[in-house]
Amino acid sequence: MKHNKNKKNAVIMFFFILIFSSFIFYMTNMTGSGTAAAEQFVREPGVQALGVCPPFFLRDENNEIINPVKGINAGKPYSPKRTCGACHDYAAITEAYHFQQGRGEKPDPRQAKRAQWATSPGNYGGAYCAPAPLYSYLSPKNNASPRTMDMTSYTFVKKCGVCHPGGGPLEFDRAGKRYDAFMADAGNDIVSGANKIFDGDYFKANWVKSGVAEADCLMCHLPSYNYSKRAGQIQQLNFKWAATVGAGFAKIVGAVAEGKTPAVRYNTDMFLPDGRVELSIIKHPRNGACLSCHAQPGVKKRGANFSARTDVHIRAGLKCVDCHTSGSSSKNQKNNKKYDHNFGKGDDPGTLARNDLDNTVVTCRDCHFTGNLGAPMPRHRGISPIHLEKISCQTCHIPERTTRASQFMASDVFNPGSRIKPDVKKVWTFYGPDMKLYNHYGYLNMMGYDDKPNFTYRPVYVRYQGKIYPVNRTHSAWPAIRTKGKQGLMQPRMTDVYKMWDDFKKDPSSYPELAKIKDDYNDHVVEINRPEEINALILSITTMLTKTKYPMDGKQVVWVMNDKVYESGTKFSRIPKEQWEASPYANVHKYSHDVFPARAALGVRGCAQCHSSQAAIFHQEITVYPFDENTRPVMAGNHEILGYSSVSLALMSILQNGIKPIS
Repeated sequence: MKHNKNKKNAVIMFFFILIFSSFIFYMTNMTGSGTAAAEQFVREPGVQALGVCPPFFLRDENNEIINPVKGINAGKPYSPKRTCGACHDYAAITEAYHFQQGRGEKPDPRQAKRAQWATSPGNYGGAYCAPAPLYSYLSPKNNASPRTMDMTSYTFVKKCGVCHPGGGPLEFDRAGKRYDAFMADAGNDIVSGANKIFDGDYFKANWVKSGVAEADCLMCHLPSYNYSKRAGQIQQLNFKWAATVGAGFAKIVGAVAEGKTPAVRYNTDMFLPDGRVELSIIKHPRNGACLSCHAQPGVKKRGANFSARTDVHIRAGLKCVDCHTSGSSSKNQKNNKKYDHNFGKGDDPGTLARNDLDNTVVTCRDCHFTGNLGAPMPRHRGISPIHLEKISCQTCHIPERTTRASQFMASDVFNPGSRIKPDVKKVWTFYGPDMKLYNHYGYLNMMGYDDKPNFTYRPVYVRYQGKIYPVNRTHSAWPAIRTKGKQGLMQPRMTDVYKMWDDFKKDPSSYPELAKIKDDYNDHVVEINRPEEINALILSITTMLTKTKYPMDGKQVVWVMNDKVYESGTKFSRIPKEQWEASPYANVHKYSHDVFPARAALGVRGCAQCHSSQAAIFHQEITVYPFDENTRPVMAGNHEILGYSSVSLALMSILQNGIKPIS
């Protein structure tokens, strides 16, 4: 018995020594070499510390560790692709539309019929942040002459990359090649700044020097991210350095735009003693991350305010991603796969990229008919069920706006307004919902987004996809080029039109016809409406294009206002448009944000709020054309836009008369 007991004790001691030795070995590797253990973690893609990012090394684009504490690769910018991609599926993440911006998609069928310049439905090649034409268009991949080329993929990064998070067309060309690597390998076939290959991805590009803009994960997932500093690097053509500066890891000295090679100066206070970083990374982006890009265009397109004062959802503490879900947070099979970053989207007439993902956003009904997220469940007593079938929730619950949107964008004259930057935007003139001039970019430049002026107005109501919605129907006026045998119209280059007006300002004899275009409204900006003014612009644009050797064979300059295409001041044809559109060449944007409290909704004071002869939803005056030949706007009742006759409205008013207010 004693022998067996000793044997048992020996076995126990053996296993104890084995476990203790293993523990000592493990601790030696973890603490003795420190960086070796962390390096091993980083080198194993897919390994995660229970869903929380542990301290990690930054890595450069060659997958080498950057350790500024020990002076290892301390002169190189970090690569989000190599750093974050060590654990996360970078390729799957960057397939989302925020990264691709329409790249690889065909234009929407209506878009293809209307716009010769459209090569995709998204910002990259299609619809841009401006609500109407005469914005820089993306040059096709292959071009016969640089004279017809405009924005290239390289200049797209400089202009649009300040908001867009990288990856997609900011990283890869239209053949799927990484710009800098392909350009370096091509050697003498593509010479930076002097090549004779009229390639829309590489013409006059310096990809080798600037690098590419990889998808920057920390733009959304690091609350302390500095968006303005990143934007500054993008505008200086320091594409591959932008993420390093935005995250606060380093300062950059020198700019590619100035012919210099940027130098990195890492802030070692951001690093642990062993050279790793330990960041306060969040899974779900804060609203500020979304609004850093969406706030300013949200004002222009929708009069969006995104504040607790004007939106019950923000006041209740909801995040953008509570409704715009993706990945594991989404219940929709279209965008709920692991690493899926296609945030849920609605069905907006003015947003054409990834239409296959329409209506993946969490809807009003998803919360308010179920109590999800603590949402109050409405009673809607006194409302006929047909209202909920034919009228969107937004129609009643967004009865007015408190920030001025752009209802008319004229892209045909020179706007002398102050603080409009860059100067080329002075060929854009904005008019608000009251059809009065306002300096959109000047306001934002002077006051910023938070201090924009208040302006209260009622939405326009349209019928879209079988329901009535509140929207902004944007009007447009712009010079265009019609080509014999081709459908749709082409834009002249915005820079050309700006230069024409700038030359005229300096020397009126350069384009004397422009002197016929007058300021009829005494708002210090000229506008085109009278026949002689239309003729003057057409003649001047034709002269400018001819003078600058634009190929004009089979082409004719026209002037376009909404759906009217003028070949002279008195002769025009029409381009078909949808019932909800003011112009086939300008956007229509639904209102879904800045939802008012239920007590302020339409109908709470009785049916007469909508069904009376004074009700705005049917009877307010809506602009059909900004100007007629006598300089007056052409107006119509909102019921005409909705397709209701005066007789049917009168009948509805009689039937609804006397019904009590909703409780």
